[in-house]
Amino acid sequence: MNFQGNFNRISTVDIAPLKNLVLQLTPLHWADDTTRQNRYEVHQDTQTIGLVYDEDFRHTNPTRRPPLELFGPELQPILAVTADHFESRPEAQSLFGTHGHGYFIRASLVRLAPGGKILPHQDKNFSLAHSHRVHVPVVTNDKVTFTVGSETIKMKEGEVIEINNRRWHSVSNDGQDDRVHLILDWVTPAEPCCCSYKLHPGIPCSPQACIESDRLKIECNCFPDDHSAMTPSQD
Repeated sequence: MNFQGNFNRISTVDIAPLKNLVLQLTPLHWADDTTRQNRYEVHQDTQTIGLVYDEDFRHTNPTRRPPLELFGPELQPILAVTADHFESRPEAQSLFGTHGHGYFIRASLVRLAPGGKILPHQDKNFSLAHSHRVHVPVVTNDKVTFTVGSETIKMKEGEVIEINNRRWHSVSNDGQDDRVHLILDWVTPAEPCCCSYKLHPGIPCSPQACIESDRLKIECNCFPDDHSAMTPSQD
C-alpha cells in the first residue's frame, strides 16, 4: 500500500516466544518451500516458511498453511497488535458496516542468510498494491539495513513496522547471523488505492480497474518521496 512516507512504526511487541521457536528450526524446515526464491530473482537469497499464503496472490479467502499451527500461540499477540492498529483507523471503521472487518491475507517467516541481499524492487500486483505490508524482525543483527525510497534504517527485534511497498525497497544482511522477519499483509476490505480517485472515480478498486497502476505501467505521484523520517505510530 502506498502512503506518505517510507516506514510507519506501529508498535513494539515481545518477540522472545516466537524467536525461541524460530531458533529451533532446522535447515530442512527452511528448505521445504522454495516458491519465493524461485519465482522472484530478487528473493533468491531468502528462504520462506509460508503461514498464510496462496500462490495466485488472491485478495480474499486466504489459505492457512500447516506451519501456522506450530507458530499460532506465539503469533497471536503480534497479530492482535497489528490488527488493532489498522482496525482503529477512521478510514477503516467507515468501511466496516458495508464491507466488514479486515484480515491478514498473507503471513510468512522469511530468512535472509548472512551476506544475503534482497535487491531493489517494487511490489506490483493487485493484492500487494492494496495490502498493508508489515515487517516484524524476529532475529536480526546490527549489520542488517532496510531501505525504502530514500531512507535506510536498522529495524530492531520486536518492532512492528509497515513499509511502503510501492516504493523501491531493498534489504542487505552484512552480518554473520541470519535475519528472520515475520512478514504480514493486512487487507482492509474496499480500501481504495491512492490512484483510484483520479483513474476510476466512483468505481471500486478491482484487478481490472487498477491494472495499469498496480503494475506501475503509469507513474504514480500521489505521495512523492519527501525524504521524511519514519512516521511515528498514532497508537
